[in-house]
Amino acid sequence: MRLSFDPEEPPEDPPAECVSPTVWRLSYRLHRSHQLAVADRCTCGDPFPCSSRRLVERGFLAALGVNTEVGRPGDLLDRLTQEER
Repeated sequence: MRLSFDPEEPPEDPPAECVSPTVWRLSYRLHRSHQLAVADRCTCGDPFPCSSRRLVERGFLAALGVNTEVGRPGDLLDRLTQEER
């Protein structure tokens, strides 16, 4: 699957194909609070990516209508980008 946005710098406004703008906006707010800081730590202090940052990634994809149910949450973006190869 090809994403229509950069997961590291997603747009604040939901993209045209977004099926749930509210979920997108909530994910964006959480995204702004959980950025890579120093020494591989999140701005919240946890190792990056923290659980909130992983939730952000799932939120953006769910807002686009992507099924985010997988065995291990950390594999979601990897799995989707590998599918397009």
